[in-house]
Amino acid sequence: MFKKISKQKQKPKAPVKPASKPPAKPASKLPVKPASKPPAKPASKPPAKPALKPPAKPASKPPAKPPIPVQAPAPVPEPITIKNGLTKVLLIGINYIKDPINTLHGCINDVKNMKNLINTYYPNCTQFKILTDDSPDLTLKPTRKNIIEAIKWLVTDLQNGDSVYFHYSGHGGLVKDMNNDEISGNDSCIYPICNSTIEIITDDELKEMLVNKLPTETKCFAVLDSCHSGSGFDLRYNINAPTSGQLIITQDEKYQKTNNGSVIFLSGCGDNQTSADTINSAKQPSGALTNALIDTWKTYGTDIKFKYLLWDVRVLLKTRGYSQIPQLSSSNSFDVNNIFKL
Repeated sequence: MFKKISKQKQKPKAPVKPASKPPAKPASKLPVKPASKPPAKPASKPPAKPALKPPAKPASKPPAKPPIPVQAPAPVPEPITIKNGLTKVLLIGINYIKDPINTLHGCINDVKNMKNLINTYYPNCTQFKILTDDSPDLTLKPTRKNIIEAIKWLVTDLQNGDSVYFHYSGHGGLVKDMNNDEISGNDSCIYPICNSTIEIITDDELKEMLVNKLPTETKCFAVLDSCHSGSGFDLRYNINAPTSGQLIITQDEKYQKTNNGSVIFLSGCGDNQTSADTINSAKQPSGALTNALIDTWKTYGTDIKFKYLLWDVRVLLKTRGYSQIPQLSSSNSFDVNNIFKL
């Protein structure tokens, strides 16, 4: 659902009862006022929004690295040789400007801030596609059609060793699972918008378009800063952190192994949680997950390890007063002690 706003308005990232019916899909029915992303107004957070991201003062320093070593041996994957590095970036930020009921405030800033971070750490990457609903270019509006075309662009013409980055900040929700691959009976989804009409793209569609089309010997880091995003790509390997010093890797056998490229996915929260729309240390409206990810990235630079990618982001969110718990998953097994390279 919607993102929560903290210490002013909390709005989860999921649309509330869209005025018009989104295009039909395997689970194309937009949930009527998804229960998990209703506007929530915590006393200490910003102005209430449909469960948006709560504003909170980010700690000036991200927490120190957990001293306890990873405890669960991870299956050792086939190494991916990264020769070329980050070559393409797709950033999508939707504030739902033309939908007053479901308006968010920080999603467009999220993609601007991510672009600045990528320019800093990956200066050789020059291929960007940015979709926002304030764009004057109709081909760069975050409609269902344009997002699908942009994902095709992201995974096309890649060479061995290429990496790509996908970031979505906006509303997310749950729709009925039509192919029985979810124990809960619901698929996660994201909500594109065409003018004032909210549309749907399900996790099954995201997996088919991105995970299943990513060429071998390439890698994608995907982020969904949205509500109900825990299993947003239906990946087989899940990395759980019972405590800040532990990591346990499990397999969800209902999802098939893939022989394609490797996808690492960080969600804004669990499938039954909301993600907050909040403000960052610069007093900009922004997403709580995106803020924590950027601060963690700045702490480690390009030498961040997978385990800290999950540990530190979770610790930052918790210390800033957010209840959302990001999830880390992968299409292939990997060693969490490895450095996360793009």
